[in-house]
Amino acid sequence: MLMRKAAVLLAAIALLSHAHVIAQEPQGTTTYRLTGTRIAFGQDVRIERDEEVTEAAVVVAGNLEVNGRVRDGIVVVAGDLHLSSTADVRGDIVLVGGALTRDPGAQVRGGIDYVSFGEWTNRNFGWFGTVRFGEFPRWMFLLGTMARLSVLGVLMALMLIVARAPVARAGRAALAEPLRAFVIGLIAEIFFLPLVLAAAIGLAITVIGIPFALILLPLAIVIAVFAFVLGFTALACRLGEWIEDRLGWQPGSAFIATAIGCLVLLGPTLLARVFGVLPVDAWPLTYALVAVGLTVEFIAWTIGLGAAVTTGLGRWYTVPPPITAPPAAPTAAQPA
Repeated sequence: MLMRKAAVLLAAIALLSHAHVIAQEPQGTTTYRLTGTRIAFGQDVRIERDEEVTEAAVVVAGNLEVNGRVRDGIVVVAGDLHLSSTADVRGDIVLVGGALTRDPGAQVRGGIDYVSFGEWTNRNFGWFGTVRFGEFPRWMFLLGTMARLSVLGVLMALMLIVARAPVARAGRAALAEPLRAFVIGLIAEIFFLPLVLAAAIGLAITVIGIPFALILLPLAIVIAVFAFVLGFTALACRLGEWIEDRLGWQPGSAFIATAIGCLVLLGPTLLARVFGVLPVDAWPLTYALVAVGLTVEFIAWTIGLGAAVTTGLGRWYTVPPPITAPPAAPTAAQPA
């Protein structure tokens, strides 16, 4: 009888202990699948509910949505951060130029640091309106286009200084036969890289040609960049001179003519980036200008490359100048 009571008592104690352990276990536990560091540039990232990032999550020029767990912190630059109700962030959050949306229930066990550039949305410029500076990616596109235009302007100015005669020859070829220059430039763009790689592989097969194969690719890239810049400068200069003739201007400067032609060729792209940061909702016009600008630039670069190729990088004219017959010598008068 005593043994039976002892057994019942032990069973009751074990049952109570088991019930206590069950009560302490969290309800609705999630099994996470582990992933390493999440780094993204120019795209949105979504961390799923069953995902655990073992290190940091870094997103630049994109948005981040967290539904799972991040152990080592979050950095978002030029984008927004959304923490859902199931998010669990166990590090610091650094947000540069974006907004944080935090649903009820989201856990953040570190600090939250904001890096901003003032009250962007309240900057009023009079008749120009209120500019939405907070939309940082649009300004990155505008600044990138302006930087590209500045670098191209410097290269074109150097080209006019060191190779004025080749620029003139390539410009005449581009304006004289633009369709032929476009076809030749398109063929050069398509077959340039395959031909260079084939030549490099052919040289690398032989032991003697290995040093030449290592030199070939950088040299080919330098020549291609020179040909592109030479052709675009020649086309812009010739186009600018043509516009000056039509408007009756006679500044007589190749630099001014090249600047005019460059602004005409790159104007649609630059206008598209400017419209992209305006406060008005002008996205149809912006996209249309982007499409037109990319098309104009592609055609201009291709025609310029074709003109540079057909003139041997501006060393000769495509059509030789006409040969004029020397004036006839006066005949001596016959004596009477």
